[in-house]
Amino acid sequence: MPKKQPPGRAAATPRKAKALSRAERTRASIRASANDLFLRHGVDATTVDAIVARAGVSKGTFYLHFARKEDLLLEYGAQRLRRVQEMIPELIRKRTFREAMTAIVDEVVRGKTWGRELTGRALLEMGMSAERLSVEEPAELILPLLQMGRARGEIRDDIPEKALAQFVLRSILGALRDWGLGHDDLDREHALDYALTLVFDAVAKRDPPD
Repeated sequence: MPKKQPPGRAAATPRKAKALSRAERTRASIRASANDLFLRHGVDATTVDAIVARAGVSKGTFYLHFARKEDLLLEYGAQRLRRVQEMIPELIRKRTFREAMTAIVDEVVRGKTWGRELTGRALLEMGMSAERLSVEEPAELILPLLQMGRARGEIRDDIPEKALAQFVLRSILGALRDWGLGHDDLDREHALDYALTLVFDAVAKRDPPD
């Protein structure tokens, strides 16, 4: 017969699961409230007091989840990277590397409501705090797609895959960061399109010289 759990231990597990679920709901509420205020007023003009008032939590609760309001920008970046992780099985079934990368950009960037300031600030935060992201190194997410593209003869093979993955990531995120921090008339869609065009051209397999 299976060994019975002591009553205290059996009762502790549901309580723990419920507490974790409540904590996650609180975190999501803080995140949503901050996102709305950031969009309305900007990061600098949004205070922790305003965020907690909108989320209906105490300041102490806020600091249980986030050390500072800028961490919410890092949280957003981590969410986007986790979404890319989830997409990998469907991405490697795409016909080309171009299609896979376009699907990523369409899913995690295009159509999102963040404007220049939030985009630029979030990418700066990710760059300064990359070691705190709760996902694998972002460039590693692109490696399976490059490997599939190389196996199909699409991707150049004279440069190591990891170096190519870092180049692809830096090119796209760099274009978004520069757009976010810039003041020119270029819109986000064109900034992305230009970056992707340059990336696809740079990583494409070259014909051997005559």
